Amino acid sequence: MFDLVHGSFAKHGDRCFLEEKRGVLIISEALLEKKRDDIPKKGVLSALVPHLQRPDRFSLTCDLPNETVLLADQTTVTLSNIEISVKLFFVLLEKTRVTAGGAFSITEHIYKEDCIREHGMAREAPFWLERHRAVSSLALENIERMALSSIGCSLKKIDLSDTGLINILPKLGINEDSEVKDLRLSADKEAHVAAVLEHEKPFCVGRVKRMWLKGYAVGVLAKLRVHKDCEVESLDLVASEKTHVTAVLEQEKPFCVGRVKNMRLWDYAVCVVTKTGHEDCEVEYLRMFANKEAHVAGILKQEKHFCVGRVKEMWLEEYAVGVITKMSLKDCGVEDLRLYASEEPHVAAVLAQENPLSVGGVKRVNIWGYAVSVITKMTIHEDNTMESFVLRGQEDHFSKILGEKDRSIDLGRIRTDGLRVPERIKRKLRYTLVDGEGKEVLEEEEPGQRGNLLE
Repeated sequence: MFDLVHGSFAKHGDRCFLEEKRGVLIISEALLEKKRDDIPKKGVLSALVPHLQRPDRFSLTCDLPNETVLLADQTTVTLSNIEISVKLFFVLLEKTRVTAGGAFSITEHIYKEDCIREHGMAREAPFWLERHRAVSSLALENIERMALSSIGCSLKKIDLSDTGLINILPKLGINEDSEVKDLRLSADKEAHVAAVLEHEKPFCVGRVKRMWLKGYAVGVLAKLRVHKDCEVESLDLVASEKTHVTAVLEQEKPFCVGRVKNMRLWDYAVCVVTKTGHEDCEVEYLRMFANKEAHVAGILKQEKHFCVGRVKEMWLEEYAVGVITKMSLKDCGVEDLRLYASEEPHVAAVLAQENPLSVGGVKRVNIWGYAVSVITKMTIHEDNTMESFVLRGQEDHFSKILGEKDRSIDLGRIRTDGLRVPERIKRKLRYTLVDGEGKEVLEEEEPGQRGNLLE
């Protein structure tokens, strides 16, 4: 026989909450047990009609009524001076007209524990906010009516995928000092983030450690504000469609993503880099990947160069290599530059440049595949000394370099043990080897070096 008490999605004292097609039912365990024989035959609502109340307004408190209550889509449920479980909150959003008053918060849903507490007795244990499916139109209306930062919460992870519930983010009162380990947002429809993008001012998400935004959710990045002293360990942006990044690119001014240890941009999300060049931005490792020319077309059309902020290590792959032609690397302080291209068209934008490409005072350069030909357009600051300069590739990858005049490609000063290029490429290069003290040293030929680097 169906266990009605355990069939409820939440409980408080001896009251159970049941999710019905027509609303949320609040009923005592005793009445459920009494009607256990009738309910499977008639259905919950039909069996309880004589006992049912359908209020137009209902204030949810710790003291629930003794009567059986149906909260329907025409019932205005007021949430004030209480803390409720996140599961109860989500169901009320979907099934009723919710009004969030003062001193309201949500917390983790724990099975068999009371789902309602007085606000003064609220738990502060961080919990996961997760949703991987669509929400009703009524839920979206409820979210829209709520005031900014009106929902108190302590979160350790936010994971919202393909759901309009993403629009609730500005309504969450996340403390600036709260540590959110993961923020994962994915949206395959613009409507999933439309309300967020309408906000003019950024909203706080606390101290976020890892951030992953996909699809239209990439646009949310421009609206987020992390703690000023926070270092984001990883920021991943994935955009397979051009429209996914429209909201970011329409920003008039660059915005700051703060201090980021690892930033990875995929496909059309590569274009976002043109808007993150705030003077306060600091990225330790920046990696960009684009396997279609269309992914970088918007950047390559720009006339002005842009700065991506202070970046220590930069890795550009495939068509993203072309983005380097629009960067002001000398202002970025890039120490480690890595380029990779598996096909010739990936570097066409660089080779088509008439003006030389300045990479400033870069310390380490590693280039693979067809990207090695980029050095024919590259200039190094005259006072710079590179710790290492490495070219790796197969025979056909070096055809562009071999077509240049001998000693026509100026690399400047390189540490004695830092030059790693095929032997027959060296005659095309002009460089000075120096020791640890910066003194010039004579180069000694290293037998077998060519075989090690022509892979």
